[in-house]
Amino acid sequence: MPEYFVIGADGEERRYEIETRADGRYAVRTPEGRELEVDAYAPGEGLLNVVSEGAVRDLVVHEGAGEEWVVDVAAERHVVEVLNARARRMRAAGVGSSRAGGPELKSPMAGKVVAWLVAVGDQVEQGQPILVVEAMKMENELKAHVSGEVTELPVPTGENVEVGDVLARIESDEA
Repeated sequence: MPEYFVIGADGEERRYEIETRADGRYAVRTPEGRELEVDAYAPGEGLLNVVSEGAVRDLVVHEGAGEEWVVDVAAERHVVEVLNARARRMRAAGVGSSRAGGPELKSPMAGKVVAWLVAVGDQVEQGQPILVVEAMKMENELKAHVSGEVTELPVPTGENVEVGDVLARIESDEA
């Protein structure tokens, strides 16, 4: 089952496994190991009706800052981040999120640098593709984590990298 990680305002991370069934419902395994059958319907933008264990919950969902979501359930507001397994690995490596601080772009995967799309001295925008890393026979475009000037590209084309290796240094425009 695909894994999703929900991080609450308190910073606590909770792991859920969620699988879409053939009938459109979801099989959900909670962090406590409970298995639930969940049905969900979106009657309008930002609205979600969820049915589980005989209870119906009406949710209002808003995008927050960065990867945050604001979810209103009854009279309670919850601010959470939801990451899939890949996004969680990227965050652990220090890339792929608004929380990735500093000038270093780090590799979220082991692989080989097959192409640079920028050069030292180039100005880049956050989210702009800057290199291609081949991993497990797939090419992955990695993007700038901040806007600014590329000051160093320490890994030459053709070199292998490991998770967490520094791929580039980008001095932020906001420094």
